[in-house]
Amino acid sequence: MKKIIILSVLLFAFMISGTGFSQGYDFNLEDIDGNSVKLSELLKKGPVFLQFWATWCVPCKEEMKVLNELWGKYKDSGFVFVALSTDDQKSISKVKPYIESKSYKFTVLYDTDKSVFSNYGGQDPPFSIFLDRNGNVFKSYSGYMAGDDAKLESDINEALKIGKN
Repeated sequence: MKKIIILSVLLFAFMISGTGFSQGYDFNLEDIDGNSVKLSELLKKGPVFLQFWATWCVPCKEEMKVLNELWGKYKDSGFVFVALSTDDQKSISKVKPYIESKSYKFTVLYDTDKSVFSNYGGQDPPFSIFLDRNGNVFKSYSGYMAGDDAKLESDINEALKIGKN
């Protein structure tokens, strides 16, 4: 009975948090050019949208097109878009050629062991987390459907307003 109560309390705490991961989580990952990128450094520029994707994930690639357009529109306002590849060692070699073939210029990081993906409660890609300027989770998204761009753009505008003086 004691174990059930403890598990219930933990589950309740997990549900209240809305996500199941700690606020203020920082990571340091390698980008497709071999550079080290730290989340805390990205947050200095503004709110950060983290999209977890894989080369084999068709909805991920569709969402990436939309996010590329939104990033192009809002990057000078402080919006930071980062795509984190969850491709494993077998398919990681496809990431950089795919990004280059699309002429994407946003930051692309490797999360091959899915540690960041797991920390943020990811289950299946596409999965995205939108962090405010302080690194707190502002929104989270699971999946992608055509037409989600209007909601994403609205959320970008809202996030850009939060924390501005």
